[in-house]
Amino acid sequence: MINGDWCASYLQRLENKFTKGKITQDKYEAAKQFIVNKISSIQNVQAEYESMTPEQKREYRIKFDKLKNEMCEYFLKIINGRVNSFRLRTSMKNYEDVNDIIQDAFITVMTYINRYNDAQATSAFAYVTQLATNSILFSLNEIKEREEKMVTGLDFYENLNTLDDPHSTDGLNKFVE
Repeated sequence: MINGDWCASYLQRLENKFTKGKITQDKYEAAKQFIVNKISSIQNVQAEYESMTPEQKREYRIKFDKLKNEMCEYFLKIINGRVNSFRLRTSMKNYEDVNDIIQDAFITVMTYINRYNDAQATSAFAYVTQLATNSILFSLNEIKEREEKMVTGLDFYENLNTLDDPHSTDGLNKFVE
């Protein structure tokens, strides 16, 4: 994905949506232009990097690594801010779930940050915050569904166990009355 492979798959999905009538012509053209510009930008950065001397490449990698680390710190601050605003650390029974939610949100932000379009007059902070919020909500829904399935499954098992276990006295009163 370093060389922009995601652009081709994104463009393909975009074209599929357009041909099926799920997006308008204006949205399609704007998104397509964004992808074309992104591909050009990636190619320019690659060409510039290839023309650097080994010393320049080393300095570039050092600056790039520093920038990546700073971005990760800022992303985690935004994600933790959203986790705090949802009061997840105090409301969730399982602290491991909170850690999973944070990890999922971080992966989501890192996956979709390359789709941020600075040509649109939007805030990068708002974009990252919305990515984190959507990921947290998605994770909370998954946890809720999992817990509902576990409770339903346990209730079902207990009911089966009571009726089928001849040594159990739990369900005996049901039949005596």
